[in-house]
Amino acid sequence: MKKILFFFLLILIQSFSNLTAETQNSNLNCSSEVSKKFLTNYERIKITKIEIDTDNYRNWTVNSIKIITSNTRYVEDIYKKRFKAKIIVHFEDGSKCSYSGRVRHSGDQKDHISLHENYILQSIDVHLDYGNIRGITKFKLLRPKTRGVLEDVIIQNQILRNFNYLAPRSIKLNARINKANSVMLFQEKASKELLEFNNRREGPILEADEKYFWKALKDLPDNQLSNMSIGVVPLMNKSAKHMLTKLTNTNLVVKNENFKNISYDVLSKLNLIYLYYANRFQDKKNNFNHWEYDLDNELLGLFNKKNINKLNVYNLLLHSTNSYHGLGANNRKFYWNAFENYFEPINYDANPNIEANSISGNFRLPVSKTFFSSFEVLEKKLNNIERDKFIKKLSFSGLEISENNLKLKFNKILLNLNSVKANYKKSIKSEQINYNRFTPIENITEIFYKNIKEVDPNIFIVKHKKKDNSLIRCSVANQKCEDFTPSNKNISDLLEGDLELNGAAYQYLGKNLNLENIGILKGYKKIKFNNSDIFYDEGVRISINEEEAIINIFQNKPGARVFFNNGKLVNLKINYNGFDLKENNEFDLKIFPPNYPIDSKTLTGCLTFANLLVSKITVNAENSSCEDTVNFVNVIGDIDLVSITNSFSDALDIDFSKLKIDKINITSALNDCADFSAGNYILGTLNLKNCGDKALSVGEKSFIKLETINASNANLGIASKDSSIVQATEVNLDNLETCVAA
Repeated sequence: MKKILFFFLLILIQSFSNLTAETQNSNLNCSSEVSKKFLTNYERIKITKIEIDTDNYRNWTVNSIKIITSNTRYVEDIYKKRFKAKIIVHFEDGSKCSYSGRVRHSGDQKDHISLHENYILQSIDVHLDYGNIRGITKFKLLRPKTRGVLEDVIIQNQILRNFNYLAPRSIKLNARINKANSVMLFQEKASKELLEFNNRREGPILEADEKYFWKALKDLPDNQLSNMSIGVVPLMNKSAKHMLTKLTNTNLVVKNENFKNISYDVLSKLNLIYLYYANRFQDKKNNFNHWEYDLDNELLGLFNKKNINKLNVYNLLLHSTNSYHGLGANNRKFYWNAFENYFEPINYDANPNIEANSISGNFRLPVSKTFFSSFEVLEKKLNNIERDKFIKKLSFSGLEISENNLKLKFNKILLNLNSVKANYKKSIKSEQINYNRFTPIENITEIFYKNIKEVDPNIFIVKHKKKDNSLIRCSVANQKCEDFTPSNKNISDLLEGDLELNGAAYQYLGKNLNLENIGILKGYKKIKFNNSDIFYDEGVRISINEEEAIINIFQNKPGARVFFNNGKLVNLKINYNGFDLKENNEFDLKIFPPNYPIDSKTLTGCLTFANLLVSKITVNAENSSCEDTVNFVNVIGDIDLVSITNSFSDALDIDFSKLKIDKINITSALNDCADFSAGNYILGTLNLKNCGDKALSVGEKSFIKLETINASNANLGIASKDSSIVQATEVNLDNLETCVAA
């Protein structure tokens, strides 16, 4: 098949196809015609309105009235059950899409619900049954002002994304929920889709576990007294002293044993950081309210200067947009960035108010050693934002703002930033800074036991044995411990903070409860190459010839990993010699190699390139014992050649990247030969043969322009899925079960 133009299109069927009840249990329908133009542009079409109708309007209304009339100050969980609903999304071009889903009330406080023109208007949490809206499957529709100034939320989140922070896509739109109409804030939830949109690999998402935090307040009456007058503040301060954290995406735990161990490890670390905070905001010298004192960025950054500086800039941006609500420990969300080895903040519930006349609070503690240099970094970043492009992105998010008004917003942020700096210099004393720097606290877990016992003496604390890391449960009442062997479902509930057995609650505390060792990167060695870091396992040997620009890598143990992280690789030849599973008679081929399919840093590749710029590099790889032989993640640039032979599973896997590759030669892979996801790729010649499954697989809305592909001896020649487009000029296919699939 010569000089033929192919477009292999597969859209998310649930989102864009007219389906019958026989083919899919949903009523999905989009009015747009499916075409290359549509797939290229549909995520750039503005959303103008969302309409939601609950299937059982009466029961929904009764539930909402119970929230409004309940005598409690905060919304109880019994009123947050889900209801089936129909969702219709309207776009600027006149098209619309219909979905089925489940909705519930959203928000702990009653500002999220009220009567509105004889109807009830409330914030809601939406989960789509099938399909997606711009790749989003879980989102909230929030009442105006419940997240701060609506326009400032959109501006702040776009600034954060410009700086490569994790911030949810937020859209100002018109909404109708049953019979109530209002302008609302559409905001995606912290989930896998948020990570993928921001070029992050799936990994643990964590947040404060507030169940005991709110439990102390549940009996406070809903009256006209302020929170301060009725005694909310001292109760919250007390509750913050035993607040731990939880995993929000516990589906990871049941995927495989490695994900489970990663979740244990990072949750243990974050619990320790919260316990440290709990013992510092009120002690022999400090007397702050819980929301006035920050988590320690040196701990969140695991003592890495680069990560600490990034956390400092994040905090300062929230400072200068009057977003202190988002810095409160109980409101924090984090993504465990395994590549960079730190807790990366996810912006959530920040409540920005850029135009506020004063910056509340003179200063916040603790501050790191490099904190004051972060003022200049943030100021420079703000001034470097291209305003015209920024305005277009705001418009796409439903916010129309003039260049002059945006300039006023940025000027106010910069003015606030200078005020914050002046407040620190004027009010803070060096002895306060030094006192609040990290120092280990003795008996930190014993203090936790004492505090949590006052709230619930019947609770069980789950931790690990030092000897073999197996789980034990310990009674808070008498601190007696015994072996604990929960099911995967129980573990999932435990890490999500929801496990109850026989009427008793369980709380996961963790393992290796030593703050001084929190930053140790276990199992990896590191060397510097130019401005990049090379991390490698014990079973890897690396030889670098700088004169000839050649790096030779030898894998001596199955499953051992090596990865290049950050910086730039130019005019370099990398040769990877993997552990040959077939030749080594001591290895049982019926058993998967160690660390399969991921290791402790969520690496799937034996050889991984992450967060890099590349130019004129060549990669040769032979043999592997990993899910992927070679994996590129979030890499930009051009590659001369990728050549791979004898892969245990996939040969080449490329995610979240923008690459031009002149030639790809792949021979013998037990699964896919070449897999491209979530990126833009220009490819020259692909020679792919002896592939166990697909020769070329393209997914997660990727765009590929391909000159020539020669694929032979595979189950499937070319597969394009998840709204991807493959454009090929010359296609030669031979000895395949299926030539192409869309």
